[in-house]
Amino acid sequence: MRRTGYLGLSMSIVLVLALAAAALPGFGQAAPAKQPQAKTQAEYNAYKALYDEQNPQKKAELGEKFLTDFKESDFIGNTYTMIVGAYTRAQNWAKVIDAADRAVASPVADNKLKAFAYANAMVAAQNMNQIDKVLSYGDKVLAIDPNDLNTMITLSAAIPAKLPPDEAGKKAALDKAEGLGRKALAGIQPLLAQAQGDQKKQIAQIESQLHGTLGLIAYNRPDYTKSIEEYEATLKGNPKDDVAHFYLGADYQALTAQASRAYQDAVKAENDAKTAKADQPTIDDLAAKRQGLENDVREKRDKAIEEYAIAAAIGGVVAQDAKNALQKLWQAKNDSLNGMDEFIAQKKQQIG
Repeated sequence: MRRTGYLGLSMSIVLVLALAAAALPGFGQAAPAKQPQAKTQAEYNAYKALYDEQNPQKKAELGEKFLTDFKESDFIGNTYTMIVGAYTRAQNWAKVIDAADRAVASPVADNKLKAFAYANAMVAAQNMNQIDKVLSYGDKVLAIDPNDLNTMITLSAAIPAKLPPDEAGKKAALDKAEGLGRKALAGIQPLLAQAQGDQKKQIAQIESQLHGTLGLIAYNRPDYTKSIEEYEATLKGNPKDDVAHFYLGADYQALTAQASRAYQDAVKAENDAKTAKADQPTIDDLAAKRQGLENDVREKRDKAIEEYAIAAAIGGVVAQDAKNALQKLWQAKNDSLNGMDEFIAQKKQQIG
């Protein structure tokens, strides 16, 4: 099954986290650095023009020219910061990665510049769907700042998208992803407590997405019961999250398969007891167990059908996958697909 999750954050949500974190006591209170100085009037004029420019494409062009014209400037580090930021705002992702790599290779690059460059390169790689680079740049950010929320959120979602094939490697990757996800979930609680209005809603959306990420991690372990718990937490924040409904369907489908195997074992045990002419109380107990498991299979199958139908009704990125999965369960239950489309339409009406 395709691993569909909550890979990364929109730029607006990243900004929300940055602004909210900046409001916390003690945030960003580093010792003041020595102020750079222009060596010539021409350098000053060029830097001021770069600093004042608001158009991101023009700002990047001015920055690149400044690097060429003033190679010994005290403003090289600041210039790289503005270039990387400008390319990010322009969503020129290939240029972001190129500029970020040049920035960290610069002799003037300190940890602050490196962390900024790596973080922007991570976002660029995410938007280019280059998962290996997302993981690489993200790890480099965390090596400098282990508490960077944006990076923890992005990596926790990215890691399950490309798991190692071996079981030991897979477990280690999922452990890392879960650790980052839970640390990020704890880290946003102070922001959520202090935020107001729209900002609070946006941070709550991040909280909801983190639960979805943790749900996907649990699904891949596989721990379907834990996955259900996390996805239900996601739906408390966003009842129309199609990915959450899809994976709830997948969780319940997997639990249905487990219950079906247990049911078949129970049927065999009951039949074996009857063949062996066991005492009636023993047969009755086995029959009761078999009946309970049969009911369990039905309940879990019907729950999977409902969740897949909701995901299909929402019509998001997993709608077709949800409908494909639903068709198989619906056919197995009803011996036809009659009524399935009407059931999806009913769910669409219910969710509004």
